[in-house]
Amino acid sequence: MKKMNKGFSLVELIIVIAIMAILAGALAPALIKYINKSRVSTDIQTANTIATAIQTALANESGYDACPDTITSTSLSTYWSDDDAFKKTMKSAIGGTNAPKVKSKKCIAESAAETGGDEDRNFLISVDKAANTVKVEIGGGHVAFPDASECLTNESAANCTAGGQTP
Repeated sequence: MKKMNKGFSLVELIIVIAIMAILAGALAPALIKYINKSRVSTDIQTANTIATAIQTALANESGYDACPDTITSTSLSTYWSDDDAFKKTMKSAIGGTNAPKVKSKKCIAESAAETGGDEDRNFLISVDKAANTVKVEIGGGHVAFPDASECLTNESAANCTAGGQTP
């Protein structure tokens, strides 16, 4: 008995490749949107961790005394190099050897292009000891803590302006 195992024809292979290309083209935008949404969620969670670390450092008496009365929109990476009691407590609560960086690209591209630097990839912290308030921003003025800006939480806000406002 003779077996007739011819395989696939060229037309059949081209049809399968075309179907796979159509599926990949349809799924790629959804995957990219999901990845960016995940990065934004990670940044908001990191901002919550940073705020908790700052509040923990302020709860420590020596950390409270070492903290300036106000810190206004200062990059977290500048606090990573010094070692007073406030910064040591904050760094140990956050963990890691380097200051965390912003992972999302949403809302960052415009402000990075305006300033021409990498400073927008850092978290900015603002502390007011008298009012007992902590604010964490993603570079470019987009608030991530205490309440994330609409720009970060709204999927349709693709182009944001500085300050976390939608156009």
